[in-house]
Amino acid sequence: MPLPRSAALRRTALHTALALASSAGAALAQPPQDAASDAVTRLDTVTVQAQDYDPRRDDTASRIVVASDELTRYGDDTLADALKRLPGVSVSDGAGGGAIALRGLGKGYTQVLIDGRAAPPGFDPATLRPDQVERIELLRTTTADLRGEAIAGTINIVLAKQARRDRDRLTFALKHSGNGFKPSAAWSRTRRGDASSSSFDASVLRNDHQVDERGIEQAFDDAGAQTLARRTDLRARGVREQLSLAPAAERTLANGDRIAWRSGLEVRRHRKRGDIHWSTSLGPELDHTDYRQRTDLRLLQLRNELAWTHGFASGARLETKLNLDGNRERTRYREDADGRDGARNLEEATDSRLDVRNHALSGKYSFAVRGAHTVQAGWDLGQDRRSERRVQRLAEFPGFPGALTDQSFDARIRRSAAYLQDEWSPTPRWSLYLGARWERIDIRSAGSDFSPLRNDAQLLTPVLQSLWKLAADQRLRLGLSRSYRAPELRELTPRPYTSTNNRALDPDRQGNPALRPELATGLDLAYERDWGEAATLSVGGYARRIEDFIGESTRLLDGRWVASPLNTGDASSHGLELDGKLSLARLRKRAPDLDIGLQFNRHWSRVDAIPGPDNRIDRQPRYTGALSLDYRPAPHWTLGASYTHRSGGPVRTAAREIEAQTPKRELDAYALWKRSDDAQLRLTLTNLLRQDGGESFEYLDEGQRLRQQRWRKSTLGVRLEWQVGF
Repeated sequence: MPLPRSAALRRTALHTALALASSAGAALAQPPQDAASDAVTRLDTVTVQAQDYDPRRDDTASRIVVASDELTRYGDDTLADALKRLPGVSVSDGAGGGAIALRGLGKGYTQVLIDGRAAPPGFDPATLRPDQVERIELLRTTTADLRGEAIAGTINIVLAKQARRDRDRLTFALKHSGNGFKPSAAWSRTRRGDASSSSFDASVLRNDHQVDERGIEQAFDDAGAQTLARRTDLRARGVREQLSLAPAAERTLANGDRIAWRSGLEVRRHRKRGDIHWSTSLGPELDHTDYRQRTDLRLLQLRNELAWTHGFASGARLETKLNLDGNRERTRYREDADGRDGARNLEEATDSRLDVRNHALSGKYSFAVRGAHTVQAGWDLGQDRRSERRVQRLAEFPGFPGALTDQSFDARIRRSAAYLQDEWSPTPRWSLYLGARWERIDIRSAGSDFSPLRNDAQLLTPVLQSLWKLAADQRLRLGLSRSYRAPELRELTPRPYTSTNNRALDPDRQGNPALRPELATGLDLAYERDWGEAATLSVGGYARRIEDFIGESTRLLDGRWVASPLNTGDASSHGLELDGKLSLARLRKRAPDLDIGLQFNRHWSRVDAIPGPDNRIDRQPRYTGALSLDYRPAPHWTLGASYTHRSGGPVRTAAREIEAQTPKRELDAYALWKRSDDAQLRLTLTNLLRQDGGESFEYLDEGQRLRQQRWRKSTLGVRLEWQVGF
């Protein structure tokens, strides 16, 4: 990518200074031609330094770049664990490592990209290792070259693909917690020549995990008398086995063109077994009191990317990229249950085959214009085709009719986009970023159990960012943007997903084909200061006004409780953000070699159509924060610890529904012995506080208040990693 203008100017100045110094030195080396030649001439040494390029400091478009060494510092076994320490990022509990959120907003408000492209549906950050990632880019304001589906911001995961030197590396790790063992092994090989480079990464892992959860359900009438008391005990065990292969190659042609290819193959199998027991001491008994579930999922995923870059004599550059991806998923799902009398009254068998094919073509043309302008124009074209064959069989029991249901469907999602952006420096201390992106999304879907649906949307997302350099070490940033959140395919599909014991606290779920995208107008403001390499500080705030907010409502339809999404009106969110770093050794000569990192975020949000209090968006926490310490007591040793915090509390998600989570506090620590760049041993302790997690759900029915509480056991994790290179 072309250097930012500020960085390019610094490099030009450096080359000019070196050339002048060289010329002066050559002239002084000539024999003197006058009488003054007898005198000895002494010259002072002149040192010319150029500050390293830092995108957070130098780019007009605001972005925070986290390098690989920071991601791998704690020896996390998954990328999900490493992300929770990044500025403004929180990871909530959930299947597959949790949902990633910026500013406390997940569920589509945070755009997650892999190499600049949207992550596949159901992307699991637990399937990536931190050492597979070259860097993480955090963008709190949209840019035109990336999709505008980023109301809260964008997390761009850039995978490692360019070989810097010849190297072979082996990594073995073993993690144990009360949830099971997690052995893993990885091998990477990189080769670099004068005009080409290549890399290959292979890894295998096995993850045994267990979940123990207990819960209670209660109901109270308007007078406060209890009408329901029920206990829930859940235990789930699972095994995930995964093989990943990632080859890549790059070559520079004789004319300067660069061709790069990257591929990835992932084979995964996930087997899970769950058992739930409900016991009711007051109120109506459930139909199914002893429930068992068995799931066997097999996934084959393949991705290919081919990129070509061509430079022109004028200095312009053309970059194009072709992506061909696909995955095949096979699921075998079995469940059965008994009634209170111990007799079998439920047997369900579901088999599904999902095939996804994706192809995309994108490109951008960059050129410079007189007047300190750098202009870029680009396009994105892509199509997803999804085909699922799903058959569900229900056995017949007294009072429970049997059924054979075909739930197959086909879907096509087409996206097209064009954008234009300009970076302009009116003065040496002031630069502007102007951009606009037009996008069109066309969705078609048809299924055996629902009518064909069509959902089209066109969106224009302009953006303005400005950078003022108040001084050499102080900056002020301003961003104005338009962004959106498009409904996912599952939110549009009117197919019902039924619950085992249907009730207001556990409803069926069904999509809404009439959903419209949410549109947001945003303002971002930040003040940044640095003290050389010794310390950095950023203090800022943001505000978003959201139109056509998508909420969810639970209703009783034809004797069953059903939850469906719908556009409810407007919503808003705003907050304050602070993050900074301090290196004591760089601040004072004899200070200990200690690095300190701190971040704190305060969030507010409101959904207009939902009565308060606590009518916040998407379980958005009020507070998130983190503190990290890294200490180097000796040349080969590094010790560190990090504490992350996410506040809990109630959130009113609908007029009759309230959800709440307990605060989440995590303390991790590590010790690293680094014998050389190619040999190191690391011990990591995770979840030292061992805080159990809890959540609750309330439904305000007519004449009664229903409440469900759940607690999940938490355990200490110990991980030992050995890495050797040759």
